[in-house]
Amino acid sequence: MDLKLIGHFASTDDARVARDAIAILTEAAELERDEGRLEYGEPPQMFSDRLLEAMSDTGVHSLGHADVEQFLYDAHVEAQDADVVVRTEEIDVLAYVKVLIAKGARVEIYSMHDHDSAVLMSDE
Repeated sequence: MDLKLIGHFASTDDARVARDAIAILTEAAELERDEGRLEYGEPPQMFSDRLLEAMSDTGVHSLGHADVEQFLYDAHVEAQDADVVVRTEEIDVLAYVKVLIAKGARVEIYSMHDHDSAVLMSDE
């Protein structure tokens, strides 16, 4: 897909907090996978204490069981000034959207195949 998600935040600090939340949730998902509790295509029936703690620590409580797997997909996440940019070949990106919105972002998503320029949204 070559998708690009951009979460626009009010400040650089807000963007860093969102990027860090994604990193914490990704690490928790990876540990779940490594310990055999999370497999591709088989969402967990219940959240482990580790996943619940990660959601609580990040203040992201809107993730569903099927969303957690998305943090295992190959994605590049970085903070650029007051933006968080996520690049991935995956189509399932709702987990990232949920984190960005929960952290206060205005979000845009587009295919880099069709739009390879910089930020598309106009300031309102």
